Amino acid sequence: MVLPVNEQLYYFLTSIAGGLFIGILFDIYRIIRGFDTPGKLITIISDLLFWIFTGIVTFMFFLYTNNAYLRYSTFIGLGLGIYIYFGIISKPFLSALRWIVYCSMKFFRILIIFITYPIKLIRYFFRLLFYKSKNMVTQEYSNLKIFFKKISEKQKNKKEKSNK
Repeated sequence: MVLPVNEQLYYFLTSIAGGLFIGILFDIYRIIRGFDTPGKLITIISDLLFWIFTGIVTFMFFLYTNNAYLRYSTFIGLGLGIYIYFGIISKPFLSALRWIVYCSMKFFRILIIFITYPIKLIRYFFRLLFYKSKNMVTQEYSNLKIFFKKISEKQKNKKEKSNK
């Protein structure tokens, strides 16, 4: 089936856009995977899952934009889009994405500190209160012990005097 030139150009440009999108997905995946260095097996599994997901997304993209017509120009456009992305866009996009991740992590860290600080303050207050009350109770207990010891000694002394 022969398509008009303007439709072929549209399909080619959407293929380039698909290649750019694959590059963006790959950089996002690199950022996510960069937080931790997983083992070899986990790397293989995560890479496989990433490419399966990317293949499904790419297929859905082509199904939506050009009714999934896969021609040689589609693959050339994908390759060209990926080449353009990694040649021109990837470095600035990666640094911007890293900055966004850094700022959002810092924001959430500060937010968690603001949320947990009052809780820590209340916990400190109760610990201090418990410590003071514990010391007071122990001190009073010691004083009562001494008091009853003195009373018992006085009673012993009285008995001894009365027995004489």
